[in-house]
Amino acid sequence: MTARDPKHLLGGYATDSLGEAERNELLRAALDDQELFDALVEEEGLRELLQDPAARQEVLAVLEQPTGWERVRAWFERPATLVDLAAIGALAFVAVLGLAIVTVGPPSLLRQGAARPTGANLSPAHVETLLRLPGVQTVPAGIEIEGRTDASFSPGELVPLRISVRAPARVVVVLAPASGPPSQAWPALGQPPALVPAPEGGGPAIVSASVEAPQAPGTQRLRLVVAPANFDLGSIPAASLESEASRLTIVDLRYQVKQR
Repeated sequence: MTARDPKHLLGGYATDSLGEAERNELLRAALDDQELFDALVEEEGLRELLQDPAARQEVLAVLEQPTGWERVRAWFERPATLVDLAAIGALAFVAVLGLAIVTVGPPSLLRQGAARPTGANLSPAHVETLLRLPGVQTVPAGIEIEGRTDASFSPGELVPLRISVRAPARVVVVLAPASGPPSQAWPALGQPPALVPAPEGGGPAIVSASVEAPQAPGTQRLRLVVAPANFDLGSIPAASLESEASRLTIVDLRYQVKQR
């Protein structure tokens, strides 16, 4: 049987008509396909728009109106006037000027290296609240064990991670161990979440990290929390995180710590 092209699921994502398995399939495929990732980011905005009843009615009203091309064609079919010619000349001048500004302008500030801790530190109450929130994955983002075919580690062994996010963003990984209190796993305890800049080529930003496996054996849960770059998680009260959950992307990863 021929494998299904994940791009065929894009329309269902925008209208929120995909099943859970189809949605996960599309999100996973987008992490490895730049073209699909860019298309999915565009569909995310449309999906949020269509979920608003008022906005949906506006979209339907717009669709019933003449298209932009039809209006442009009608404009060109009518006799030109001196005002039209002057407007075209002004637009051409602005376009040339804008191109010159882009060419000689300063480089983007988002081209400044890799992830770095920034902002306020998370308290234990912040970590506990983040672990209680339900998982939310609205755009391509993920966390996986890197370079290993299994998910089993010895106590104290380093667990290599590959984190994929839509950048710029603030990122933190918290741990719910098999036993003992929860903690911040990455960046290191005592450091604020990491600010991940957007890569120069666009698409998802890939960050390599590592965390130490707990001493107690059993199933360990790592939780990737991604916030907008302008949202400093540690600067708001922990009790307010639940009301801000819609702004977060939350993805879980589980691995095993072997018995000694």
